[in-house]
Parts: sequence; C-alpha cells; structure tokens
Amino acid sequence: VVTVTKPGYFKGIKTYQGVEGKSVFFRIKLIPKNTVGVINSTIGGNVTLSNGMIVALPANAVVVASTSAPYSGNINVSAYWIDPTAIDLDRVMPGDLRGLDKNNSLKVLTTFGMVAVELSGDNGSLLQIAEGKKATLTFPLPAAANSVAPASIALWSFDEARGLWLEEGTASKVGNAYVGEVSHFSFWNCDQPDDYVYFNCNILDAAGQPLPYVWVQLRVVSNPWNSRYGYTDSSGYVGGIVPANETLKLEVFTNYS
Repeated sequence: VVTVTKPGYFKGIKTYQGVEGKSVFFRIKLIPKNTVGVINSTIGGNVTLSNGMIVALPANAVVVASTSAPYSGNINVSAYWIDPTAIDLDRVMPGDLRGLDKNNSLKVLTTFGMVAVELSGDNGSLLQIAEGKKATLTFPLPAAANSVAPASIALWSFDEARGLWLEEGTASKVGNAYVGEVSHFSFWNCDQPDDYVYFNCNILDAAGQPLPYVWVQLRVVSNPWNSRYGYTDSSGYVGGIVPANETLKLEVFTNYS
C-alpha cells in the first residue's frame, strides 16, 4: 500500500500486488479537499454538491475523532464524488478495487461510484460520526451506468492501512442515485463483488520491442462496464486482478497519460 499526503488534499492511496523480479508502475492523482458546505451540529442538515452528491447529518451526531468527545459548533464538510466513468478513475480512486466481503472473502469489485468525505470543526479538528448515529450519503449515478445499475448494491468503506475495501451495509437505487447510511466517514464505494484471478502479460510492439509505461485495459465482453486497468513497467510488463471465468477484451493505449 502506497500513501501520498499533501496539505489541502485527500490522501492518495494505491494498492498493488508485487511479483518477484518485476517492478510496478502506477500514477496517483490527488483530490483537492475543499469545504463544500457547513452544517450546524446541534440541528444537523444536508450539503448538496452540483453533481447530485449529498451528505446528510442528523442532529447532535458528531464527535471529536481523537477523543470521541461530543462536538458542538459548525461542521465543515469536505466532500468529493469520484465518477466511475472518469478517464482518470485509476489515478484518483484509492486501492485497486479489491475488497473483503461480509464473509471475509477477497473479491474484485465493479464500482458504480465513490465518495470521499471528511468533517472538521471550527478549530480544524477532525470529526467523526458518534457511536449509535448514522449519516446518509447520496451517490449520483452517471447516465452510462444507470441502465446496468442494480436496484440494491453493497456499500464498502476503505481501510487505509490494508488498502482494501470492506463491505459495510447496502445502498438502494433512488432515481438516478444510490442512497445509503454510513456509521463513519472515509472513502465509500458502491460495488458489485466478483471472484477473480491474477493476469499478467508483456506488451510488445510490432517489432517485438517492449512498450514501457503504456495504459492497458481489460474489459468484460458481456459487460463493458466491468473493466480493469494498469500501466506497463519499463520492460512492458503489467499484471493485476481480473474477473474470473469471463471473456475479456484487451486494449493498449500508447498515448494515454
């Protein structure tokens, strides 16, 4: 797990599986951590982004993260929606779309959208949801995903130490969005889990020479929404997880940055 931090940005976290004798190449793009709204802790309220993402907090629902002491005052909400159709998804999302389901089985995930949320107090202290309370998150669904999005989907929070998503509850499809309750804030993800296998290859040009640092994408033929991607290393090697028992289409983009 590689973590990149910079003041004013959400953490950039990338998870990878090492292979003996091979290097790993990836890119990390940090997300600006901007305050998108303010909620009074005593009465609660909502913050709505222009893309349709909503963070809703009930009254008296937050504590100081470091002490668990009740917090009273303004709650500054920093939030960002990660579009699952974005061309830079592989760079901005945390992890590598692997997660532990409720049975503690490791799965590969197909995302229908992620959010990053952080709460802070008037003095800049980090806040969290109080025990026994829950916040409500609304994840907008892009048009391209709406037709294949299931009526109900698992919710996953990101474990920064392990670099894996953890299944925690469900979200329901309401119009063009998923809505679900969460008991703490971090990165959250709406995903369908699948079994996976490890795939690797060497990408060469027509003359048999390695193609270094090119972007490789594998799509499930029966569901192009389900795709995996990675960059070759200096020797043209790339490897990673792909859905098991599926017919895949491999694409190589030599001018992708």
